[in-house]
Amino acid sequence: METVNPSSRQEDLLDDLDDMVVLNPATQGQRFGNYIIDRIVAYAFAFLIVVMVGVVIGLLGGNSDGVFEGLPLYLLMYISYVWYYTTMEALNKGRTIGKLITGTYAVTRKGNPITLKTAFYRSLCRIVPFEAFSGFGQVPWHDSWTDTTVVKK
Repeated sequence: METVNPSSRQEDLLDDLDDMVVLNPATQGQRFGNYIIDRIVAYAFAFLIVVMVGVVIGLLGGNSDGVFEGLPLYLLMYISYVWYYTTMEALNKGRTIGKLITGTYAVTRKGNPITLKTAFYRSLCRIVPFEAFSGFGQVPWHDSWTDTTVVKK
């Protein structure tokens, strides 16, 4: 028969409580607001990048006709889109312009701040076709695939 020290058992229970984090999740309305605001800002950012590329090509004496059509344009747009989300969330502790306005931020499911790597993965997930529609469910794909969530400040 094994002897158990009751006081050590109680300490173990209390240690488990220290690891628990209570997160206050953002509402679907806040998340939708984040989506709309960030989509507008990301498109404006992408537009500025496209204009800057066109100006640079023009200054270098090149022809920019083929750059702003088809695949090159889509690649430039997606790169700038991923760049916007990654830099904003990584440098602002999980916050984008939309999250700043709605008072929310992204964290890991354990409540820790997200890293540059996590912000980059979240951004890549956002360009998956139909990913935006996953926001109508319980957990958007960019959260479930990266073990993150958006919480209220």
